[in-house]
Amino acid sequence: MTTSIHLFLSDNHHASPESLTDQANLRFRSLNHKSLECLRRDELVSFFDETTSEYVGFVDRHLLADTTQLNQLHTLELSAEQPEVCLLPFGDSKPLIQSYECLPPLAASLAMNPFQHAVVLIPRSAFLSLEELPDSGELLWQTVILLAQAGMKSQLIDSIPLTRTTNSKQQFPALAPQYPGLDRDWLLRTLRAYQPDQDLSSISSPPDATALKAGLFCIHDYLEESHQFSQSVEHQGRHHAGDYWHHIMHRREPDYSNAKYWSRAVGYHPLHDILPAAVQPLFDLSQSQSVLNWKNRFLQTNRWSLNAFVDCCEECETSQDPELNEWARKIQWMEMQLLLQKTSLDAATG
Repeated sequence: MTTSIHLFLSDNHHASPESLTDQANLRFRSLNHKSLECLRRDELVSFFDETTSEYVGFVDRHLLADTTQLNQLHTLELSAEQPEVCLLPFGDSKPLIQSYECLPPLAASLAMNPFQHAVVLIPRSAFLSLEELPDSGELLWQTVILLAQAGMKSQLIDSIPLTRTTNSKQQFPALAPQYPGLDRDWLLRTLRAYQPDQDLSSISSPPDATALKAGLFCIHDYLEESHQFSQSVEHQGRHHAGDYWHHIMHRREPDYSNAKYWSRAVGYHPLHDILPAAVQPLFDLSQSQSVLNWKNRFLQTNRWSLNAFVDCCEECETSQDPELNEWARKIQWMEMQLLLQKTSLDAATG
């Protein structure tokens, strides 16, 4: 059965009105904001209160190369009886897809902000059932997390091609981050409250479940908190995931010698076989000699070297080369997301 959708787009001064066509089950509305992060609580609540559509969707207009692709949303058949948060990934959003395929529901919602990687449709009834909606600078992401906490399922929909614009730069975590500001306190509280045993369907390896929480802290730059959890399970777990997160945490402090100590504690990890093939396309796309200088060191053995990447990150710090730094941040993002997924799998299958 076809359900109705009300889709809100930011950055309306770039949108041409004729590119989007209202239909019986699909309505569009432009927002007077350059970014979805500008939405405030009262404004968001009013959107859900005033619409009669069963699903309310949001997308940052500047992320899409072709807004006419959104007209195809009218073909979606979504359940009104058993509503779910629906994510329609952009074509280059493999990390988001893998997260929602591999991670337990709440961890998937915490791993990354889905609005940077997809069109997100939220069931109106589920949103209105939320008892409390705090105000924050990332209100929509927080809403998806709150719905996951309430038991709302999510589904990936890849039947509609959505192309990300080539000039939209994704923001990847810094190699050596500052501690997040007060505007992220809502996320810190949520991560502290996260209980893997309430999210994973089963736990066969408790140390890896603890490492999963360490990984979530690390991905979002809470290095001290990540350290507490990774250190508590050192040398434990199916593939020593806690030691791997301990290694990444020290690399990002940055404490390069300590990071290399923990790389030895990790030993072999299945990611070492996966990362070279995952990184190869990033070398192929780069024209920077400072990036290509690392190609042989990373790819010649078909086995990822943790210490080589430590050296690369140290060169980024000393050289301040912007192209190498951006490339390394992409690698780090890929590494952390893949490690989070593998940590979750190890926790469940031990």
